[in-house]
Amino acid sequence: MKYSRQRMEEEAEKLLSGISFFKGKEISGFLSEAQNPEFGDLACSICFSMAKELEKSPVRIAEEAVKGIRIPKKSFFSKAEAKAGYINFFLNFPVAAEAVLDEIRKMGGDYGKSGMGEGKKAMVEFSQPNPVHPMHIGHARTTFIGDSLSNILDFAGYKVVRANLMNDVGLQVAKLVTAYDLWAGGKEPEGKPDIWLWDFYVRFHEEEKSNPGLEGKARKFLIKFEVEKDKKAAGLWKKVVGWCVRGFEETYRNINVGFDVWFYESDFREEGKGIVKKAVEEGIAKEDDGAIVVDFEKYGLGKFVILRSDGTGLYYTSDLPLTIHKFEKYSLSKSFWIVSSEQNLYFRQLFKLLETLGYKWAKDCRHISFELVRLKEGKMSSREGKAIMLDEVFGRLVDLETRQLKTRDFSEKERKEISKKIALGALRYNILRTEHEKQITFDWERMLSVEGNTGPYLQYSYARANSILEKGGISRNNKINFDSSFFQDEKEKILIKILMEFPSVAKSSAEKARPHYVANYAYSLATAFNEFYQSLPVLKAEIGVKEARLSLIICFMLTLENALRLLGIETVEKM
Repeated sequence: MKYSRQRMEEEAEKLLSGISFFKGKEISGFLSEAQNPEFGDLACSICFSMAKELEKSPVRIAEEAVKGIRIPKKSFFSKAEAKAGYINFFLNFPVAAEAVLDEIRKMGGDYGKSGMGEGKKAMVEFSQPNPVHPMHIGHARTTFIGDSLSNILDFAGYKVVRANLMNDVGLQVAKLVTAYDLWAGGKEPEGKPDIWLWDFYVRFHEEEKSNPGLEGKARKFLIKFEVEKDKKAAGLWKKVVGWCVRGFEETYRNINVGFDVWFYESDFREEGKGIVKKAVEEGIAKEDDGAIVVDFEKYGLGKFVILRSDGTGLYYTSDLPLTIHKFEKYSLSKSFWIVSSEQNLYFRQLFKLLETLGYKWAKDCRHISFELVRLKEGKMSSREGKAIMLDEVFGRLVDLETRQLKTRDFSEKERKEISKKIALGALRYNILRTEHEKQITFDWERMLSVEGNTGPYLQYSYARANSILEKGGISRNNKINFDSSFFQDEKEKILIKILMEFPSVAKSSAEKARPHYVANYAYSLATAFNEFYQSLPVLKAEIGVKEARLSLIICFMLTLENALRLLGIETVEKM
């Protein structure tokens, strides 16, 4: 459907195309939000591109154009003015308000859906914890970006497949299995299994400092498992990995994240060796001192090993067949990998190798690269035991919030439910509000604040709006008849304009795979609502104004709830 924002821009294009010197010109690309509200609501910069052709200054072109604009009755615009070479349109707020609030009330949870992905399938592979230790706070970034992007693509009409990959074969896993074999005495895990096993992983790296032969033992175990197919080694290997995965599943349940499919690297390793052989036969790869190497220097991608000299594989060895499997089994239009920037070169090499092997869909593979989460003390190291684990972070946030809520009039059950929602909202938003190319420094203190750019601030804004409705004796589902001509205050107008922007923000976030667009929008929306609420009476306003403002609040709640749902954040009705 066409939302009010799109219809508004189309009307501006129609008005401008009626001017003789703009006829036949593509106008849409020159339309943007006016930078200064005093100069209007929608600005057109086409006059600057026409100056040379018309041999006139942009200022003069804009002035002449405005004289020819005839705005009809019931238009989205009240007037058009020329300013510094721009053509500025001023919104007719009663018309704009009625259009957008009517859309929101009719569509509810569907408001903002674009349908751009209809008939298309997308896979988002995210989280990918190593089955050697629990997920630390750094894993929160891939997990929440991936989960939110999946929500956003689904909202845009794609059929989304959420995937998780277990890197369950390789030297690091061999080290954990070796450590367990040496020191666990065959014991079953005590407590959460991934946390219990982490102690053995840390111990291996500690003892390795004084006993370099430990790594050799791990390498032998890896060859037994991967190359020799030793049944005893495979049994122990799969048991240890299975325990880790069981621990991960508990963490995912706690943070409300789910997957449609789990891939295991070991399931694709042998098939990958067949593709490596094909690459050699086609002259794409060659043997170098026993290893199989690809030379992509001519593409600026260097040389890289795709099979070790001892016959064991690397990420490439499994990712080649896995990616082919993804596209062929799931008939994908797009596939996304949410992986840290440390793997930027790797994915460029992988996608180029797939393209060179003849897979045309390689152009539809996209790596969403993110920077790391750091502690104030510096970089984390799970090998040395210097990491904040995701379970610990979430548990501590829930405890902190529960303590804060003890001063409020909640039952014990309500307190637990609300604390979990606020804690998870705080953690998710803290991750998602930052562009994924920028680094995050983990800060306990700011996350739970109900002031500033935080998740609890957004949830509190929703709860505050809900409180107004409760005091007015109405629910969010009430249909209130209102007269949009009562919207006269600038703060009402700002809130209405921001509500109008949500469909384009949601669509742009899907097109560019940027969840932080939605996070930033939600903050702008909540801020506009709070400024409106703090400045203007609602329940004590005269009857016509009261009805209009209550309708505006209902539409604010519906839109904020939609935005937060895309981020994976639940609303709370009271805090």
